[in-house]
Amino acid sequence: MRRPKKYRRRRIPWFVILLGIFVAVIVGGIAFYENQQAGYNFPFPCLSEVANYHVHPYLRIVIDGQNITIPAAIGIVNPQYQNGIARGGTCFEPLHTHDATGIIHVESAGNTNYTLSEFFQIWNDTYHSITLGGVNHPVVFSNTDILGFRADSTHRIVLLVDGQPSSEYQSLVLSKLDYCSSAGQSIPPCYPTAGGDPAYGGIAYPYGTGHTIVIEYLSTS
Repeated sequence: MRRPKKYRRRRIPWFVILLGIFVAVIVGGIAFYENQQAGYNFPFPCLSEVANYHVHPYLRIVIDGQNITIPAAIGIVNPQYQNGIARGGTCFEPLHTHDATGIIHVESAGNTNYTLSEFFQIWNDTYHSITLGGVNHPVVFSNTDILGFRADSTHRIVLLVDGQPSSEYQSLVLSKLDYCSSAGQSIPPCYPTAGGDPAYGGIAYPYGTGHTIVIEYLSTS
């Protein structure tokens, strides 16, 4: 009676295993090094799909009557500039800026309710601080703090949406607040980076355009 043959499980050669580990360490090390060198810790993956949703909210920040410049290239890694405009880069967050007009580009493959708080988080991850009057200020926003200017007995922070006070503050959803349209594509702040109507998954944008968002730090007196 013939005994059935015993099949030995083939072992992967040790040098193949070592080679795989070596490659993984090198690739991971390069990615970690590049991330550390860039200094970014973004909350979302880089955009890698077709942006079926593309909306342009308009944000202004006013501190004691002075307009604060919101910088270009928020949410863009290794930005490539042309005439002061960040046209290219190696990574784009779903919330980013191309210029310093205050126009925020909200882009995604699906309908995601990105918030004002998430924009400030990406801004902070990009630049870490903002210099105002020669002094570095933190990039923060809440109902009690805007860029290090805190609400107190003599000051308050107001969020205005379309000119009306809003209590949403950090939770304000940006995708419903497009400002730009094809009618104003040649007029700042939409020109030169946000011309055209909002894209909303192949259907007409249901919220209208021309919306404004203003964060004000005001004296209570």
